[in-house]
Amino acid sequence: MINSLFNAEKILGRSRNPWMDYAKGICILMPVYRHTFEGIANVGVGSYSYPGIRIVDVFTMGFRMPLFFMIAGAFFAVTLFKKGIGDFLNAKFKTVMYPLLLWGGLQITLQMLFAGVGVNANRTPFDYLNLILDPRKLEQFWYLNALFFVSLIYALTTWYAKFTSKHQLVLGVVLYCIATYCHKQNIHIGFLSGVTFYYLFFAVGDALHNIVLDEKHHKWLSSFKTTFIILPIFAAVEWYCTKLNLAHPEEFDFYVQHQRQDIFFFSAIIGGLFMIHLSFMLQRFNVLRWLRVVGYHALYIYVAHLMVTAGLRIVFVRYLHIESIPLLQFTIWPLGVIIPMIMFNVSKKLGFVWIFTLKDEDAAKKKSQASTQYFTREVVVPKENLNK
Repeated sequence: MINSLFNAEKILGRSRNPWMDYAKGICILMPVYRHTFEGIANVGVGSYSYPGIRIVDVFTMGFRMPLFFMIAGAFFAVTLFKKGIGDFLNAKFKTVMYPLLLWGGLQITLQMLFAGVGVNANRTPFDYLNLILDPRKLEQFWYLNALFFVSLIYALTTWYAKFTSKHQLVLGVVLYCIATYCHKQNIHIGFLSGVTFYYLFFAVGDALHNIVLDEKHHKWLSSFKTTFIILPIFAAVEWYCTKLNLAHPEEFDFYVQHQRQDIFFFSAIIGGLFMIHLSFMLQRFNVLRWLRVVGYHALYIYVAHLMVTAGLRIVFVRYLHIESIPLLQFTIWPLGVIIPMIMFNVSKKLGFVWIFTLKDEDAAKKKSQASTQYFTREVVVPKENLNK
């Protein structure tokens, strides 16, 4: 029964880069924590009245979303090399843009229908267009929008303009500077704000792919010596950024990201590298295996978790009259992860996997030849992917 709800046996039986699923598992826990925390801000005395709960959230502000882009970037070259430009872009539409449109549209519809019944957002029909034009106005869906367009631009420039990872890093720096300038000058650029800001982190992940996917580097990536070197730096940098964010409540914990993009970049890179190292350590010792199961479902959790946590909040607060912030936070948070996983696997069992993705897993398993016609970069292809 448990296995059918989470598909754990199949996921844990794979040799598909366990560190990646660990990293994605860590990644997805952080935004769900954040959105749960924000959702109960106006309940009782409010979540901001609990500094211990808040610090956990603020401490991860500097690296949780850049880490998503770094992981995606690390596997970009392998995916493009195997699929070719057409299949690559088709896959991105099916796995990123499609759930953005479907779940984003569903969330907007529910927010309009249940306005005034414990829903914190004020939506209008125009917000359907904002899924593409200005997704920052729509809670978590900006990430899927940015990931799709970053992947699109990155793939086209790599395939047709022959950009190397070094070229992409330079372009990423330029776009990051543009994003910084636009924000400081209050120039609104809609969906491009996410694309320009996070393109650099995707490029960093791509630049690291020769390291994280090559087994000869895995020994030092999962070494305690590496931990002793990077852990103090990670703790010091993230704590410094945490104090800066807490000292500027007017920015709602985004002071470093909005006003000190130089520090934010350093925080994102250090935090991302430490989380990747932590993922390799977990892979080495094969512990906390449930994180791999969570990581496999990361995208499905991401698109559904806000509706789930909002529904749970309404039930607990409005009908069960529970206003204990710690109880709400540490009950809704894990359920906001678990329930979307169950929703996905039940939907799949019933033949409704299209609710989450248009990806055809059976077709993906068919052997395909590497597409090298326009792809001239050296690519590290993990052993487990050679015959897939």
